Amino acid sequence: MFQTTRHSVGSDILLARHGSAISSMRFDRAGGQIVARLQDGSFDTAPNLIDPSLNMPGSVDEETRIIVIAFIAAVALSLFLTVAVAAIYAMASPEQLESMTSMMAGYTPAM
Repeated sequence: MFQTTRHSVGSDILLARHGSAISSMRFDRAGGQIVARLQDGSFDTAPNLIDPSLNMPGSVDEETRIIVIAFIAAVALSLFLTVAVAAIYAMASPEQLESMTSMMAGYTPAM
């Protein structure tokens, strides 16, 4: 899930540059590039691989990991507090529950 992958993009680059002016394309294994022959007889090349050390859109980087860890911590804290409140209500006597309910009903926030 957190591995970098290599992406082949040479044909996409050449199609963006020349479009329908390309008559044929081939992969040059020795050079690691795509070679396109254009309709006017000329040739153009484009590298076929993106450097795996580049930050690609949609890849998981350090900032994303920090956000995921913060999200998990927030969810864990909210679950802990929910369980704590449920335990307090479960252990409270009816008189204590009545007192808590009346205190909350009388609360008016100052704006």
